[in-house]
Amino acid sequence: MECPICEHTGLEKDVATCHSCNADLSAYHAIDAIEVSLKKQKRNTLLFMILFIVALLACVAIFFLSSTEGTSKEDEQKLIDCETLVEDLKTENQQLKQSLAEMETKNAQMLEVKVEEPIHENITHVIKDGETLFIIAKNYLGNGDLYSKIAQDNGIEDPNLIFPGKEIIIKK
Repeated sequence: MECPICEHTGLEKDVATCHSCNADLSAYHAIDAIEVSLKKQKRNTLLFMILFIVALLACVAIFFLSSTEGTSKEDEQKLIDCETLVEDLKTENQQLKQSLAEMETKNAQMLEVKVEEPIHENITHVIKDGETLFIIAKNYLGNGDLYSKIAQDNGIEDPNLIFPGKEIIIKK
């Protein structure tokens, strides 16, 4: 996956933030999910329409192949049932079209949501006795695994060797 903000490549498919620019990617994942959902909805609607047409053709064929003269009451009832089924399918088809239109409107509204750029602010932190860069990264960045970013931003060669009282900068 490629970060849409900084175009960093090699990101895992479901990563929440870009490791390069720390951009929140959750909105982009939501947009992708909406697009997949819309494609499925369109496919299902097309399938339903095809099935509806096949059922309609079957009823028409039955109607024209059987004559109403000399048919039994049972056949006449089957014909009425088929006609009722066709009307029910037409109604259901109309409801599905309306539902699809509503979903497309909702999807369009969701796609119009603008993603705000993250605010980058630097925080100065004085290392306390017993703290590690992992703990500091977890507290400020929400992920302890980002300790190497703090080390890199502050020119710390060995992240395991930090001293109380040292002032470091944490870039969000």
